[in-house]
Amino acid sequence: MSLLDVYRSPARSFLKALSYDAAPEWRVCFSEDGTPEPTGIAPICPDEGHDPDDVSVYDCCPEPVIECHHMVVADYLAALLNADRSC
Repeated sequence: MSLLDVYRSPARSFLKALSYDAAPEWRVCFSEDGTPEPTGIAPICPDEGHDPDDVSVYDCCPEPVIECHHMVVADYLAALLNADRSC
């Protein structure tokens, strides 16, 4: 069993309690670090009024918003989490 397998279940339980989805689809987003590019990640917002191409975070958006400090890292982590959704 890999470390990914070990940590997946507790992380998904936490996400389900926090955002009602154990394996949400992730997106790159603006966080609160003040950089001009989106350097955070967050679950995709299910609100019909939230344009899927809008990388801002609003009150309708589910938690957590995770600051990655670099856009390339945010892109990578969102892609990794999305690839892991089917496991």
